[in-house]
Amino acid sequence: MIVINKGLLVAAAIATFGMQTAAASTFASAILDINNFKLTRSNGNVFKNTDFSKLIGMNDAHATASLNHQYKALSAIGTAPDVAHQCVGAPCPAFGENNFTAHNALLPMSGNFGYADQYFKGSAISMNGGAAGAHSQTRADVATSLNMQFANSNSSVGSSNTMMFRLGSSDTMTVSFDATPFAMAYSSPGGRPVTTANARISWSVNIIDILTGESMLAYAPNEINGMATVSRTHGYNGTSLYSPAKTFQLKETSAQLKANRDYQITVQQNTLVSALQQEIPEPGSMAILGTGLFAMVAGRHSRIGRRRQPRS
Repeated sequence: MIVINKGLLVAAAIATFGMQTAAASTFASAILDINNFKLTRSNGNVFKNTDFSKLIGMNDAHATASLNHQYKALSAIGTAPDVAHQCVGAPCPAFGENNFTAHNALLPMSGNFGYADQYFKGSAISMNGGAAGAHSQTRADVATSLNMQFANSNSSVGSSNTMMFRLGSSDTMTVSFDATPFAMAYSSPGGRPVTTANARISWSVNIIDILTGESMLAYAPNEINGMATVSRTHGYNGTSLYSPAKTFQLKETSAQLKANRDYQITVQQNTLVSALQQEIPEPGSMAILGTGLFAMVAGRHSRIGRRRQPRS
């Protein structure tokens, strides 16, 4: 039987700890800015609160950041929910509250963190003669790049705006808004096959007939949804980027809505990012470690063999 003493185990542990690792890193960011969101009539005029015989609205939002199963999360409900930014890890980005400026695409952020922020203000209709135009912003960022051998980070930010209503007279309802999406995913060489970076944006608006469940409007523009999903993985290193050079001006019109009938409009906005890395030792370090361990074991085995030889 081969026996390795404590000294050899300590030497092996030191050799393992001293190995250089490939500096794997990942970064992902997703930002969505929806501005001037309005609901207009068929004649082009903005809906006013006096156009409705029934009007009940609710807005809610959340921001969640996580790193290696540590979480920070907040939520808010109200006419203008504004969730304070959340960050787990270090160093946290120095964005400041309600900063939704896209990161420099050529320089992925370093650090080991999850970050999330959300902001909402305004109204999609004219309330008591006031200006119409809602503004909703969400961002989520993650990074795993402090040479940790394993790191898993996720961030999600979302808002939901729901309004149950009944029109005083039949009409269509047109949603119009400006959209500025940004999505980025980066993965460096040096990671195991599990290494990934993902960024995804989703946005949709739906109007349903509450009594029948019939869809009167279902709109999820590809400029925000399908095109704003990017990823990078082990073996596909580098940067994937969705950063349009312009702000999209989008609109869609519902089917005819009947007077004195109950409807519900729901707007969903989400930005989701995730990053997972697991580093691998440099090939040279592995060879040195393997050779060292083999030599230690062989040397120990040789000494044991010499002790067991009979004296002449």
